Amino acid sequence: MIFPGEDIFADAPRPTPLFAAVASASEANLWTSINGWTAARVYSSVSEEYETAKNSAALADLGPLTRYAVRGADSADFLGRLTTAPAAGLHVGESARGLMLNEQGFVIDLAEVSRLSEDLFVITTPTAHGRRIKLAARGMNVDADDISGQVAALGVFGPQASGVLAAAGLKSVNETMAASGVLRGVETAARPIQFGALPGVELIFPKDEALTIWERIMRRGVGAPIGLDAMEVLRLESGAPRPGVDFIPADRVSKAGGNNKGRLPEELGLAHLAPLDHGWFNGRRGLRERTGKPERRLISLSIDDEVSMPGAAVFQNGAPVGRITSCAWSPARKRVVAFADIAASSFGKDYEISVPAPKEGRVAARVLETAESALAKAYSGEKGYSAGAATDFRR
Repeated sequence: MIFPGEDIFADAPRPTPLFAAVASASEANLWTSINGWTAARVYSSVSEEYETAKNSAALADLGPLTRYAVRGADSADFLGRLTTAPAAGLHVGESARGLMLNEQGFVIDLAEVSRLSEDLFVITTPTAHGRRIKLAARGMNVDADDISGQVAALGVFGPQASGVLAAAGLKSVNETMAASGVLRGVETAARPIQFGALPGVELIFPKDEALTIWERIMRRGVGAPIGLDAMEVLRLESGAPRPGVDFIPADRVSKAGGNNKGRLPEELGLAHLAPLDHGWFNGRRGLRERTGKPERRLISLSIDDEVSMPGAAVFQNGAPVGRITSCAWSPARKRVVAFADIAASSFGKDYEISVPAPKEGRVAARVLETAESALAKAYSGEKGYSAGAATDFRR
C-alpha cells in the first residue's frame, strides 16, 4: 500500500496501536503525521532500512492507513462498484488492487481489496472515505465498518518475509494468499501486499495485542523496522504514484484552487487498474464517454544527479513542460529517481531538470521503466510486453 501525503500542519497526531513498540526501536526519533496518526520517518538510517527491505525483511507500521471491514451478501458487488478492483471475481484468500473514481472518471484514491471469506472483505485505502462508503452502501445488504482505530497493522515485506512470519508461528501465511491464523494465541488476519516491487504480507490483529505480536516477530532477529523515507525510495523505484504528493485526489481539487484539475487513470499511468471491460464500477461511464487526448502525464524519471527537489522545472528542447512532484536518491540506480507531472504532448525519452543554487543549471534525465509502467505498457498492448501481465489484479 502507498501512504498519502503527510499532514504538514498536524498539531497532535494520535499514536498508532504499534507506536509504543516502534518508538522503542527508533534511534533517529524522526516523526511525522499521516491521516492524523504518528508515523516514523527514519528508525536507524534510510540506507540501512532500504538494504533491509531489499535483502531481508522490513517491518512497517501500517496503522496510518485506513481499513474497512465489509460484510454481507452484497459485499462483492458493493466493492466492485465502489472501486475498480474485481471483488466479485476474487476467490477466498485473493487480493486485488484498484482505484476509487468519481463520476467523471477522475482518480479519488488507490484501493486494495482482500477476500477473507465468502462475505467478508477488507478494503484498505490511503485516506478515509467514510461518507462516500456510507452513501454507496445504501440499498445494499452490506455493512462497512471503519476498523482503523480498532486494529494494529504490521507490514512485513522483502525476500525473507515468509521466513520471518513462519519463524514467528504463522507457517500458513505467504505473499500470495489472504488468510486467518493464530500467532501466540492471537487471532490474526493476513493479506498479501505489494510495497514498491517488493511482495509482502500485512498482519491485522486486535490493537491490544500490538506489543505481543511485535515482540514475537522481533525476537526472531531477522527483520528490522522501516520508516517512510526508505519506503519512499522503494515506491519511487517501482513507479507507484502517491496521492496528495504526485497528484491531487479528485475530491480535493476544488479546495486546491489554481489550475489544478482531476487526473484520469491514464494520466497517472494507471489505466491498467481501471479497464473499461471490467465490471460496472463508479466512474466507468465517465471514462467511456470521455473524448480527446489526456492533457497531463505523470512519468518516472532517472535524473543524472545526486539530489533534486519537488517543484524543480522539467524542460524539453529548452522549453518548460512540467515539474518534479517527488524524488529521492536510489542506491540501486546510483542516481535520483523521480515523478514528474508534464504536458502529455511533450512525452518522450529525454528531458532536463533545473538545478537550484549554488550549482544552478540543468541536468539530463530520461524516462525510467518501472514495474508500474511495464504493467501499463502491457495493458496498452505495446510491442514486447505480455498482455497476460497487463494487470496484477489478482494475487
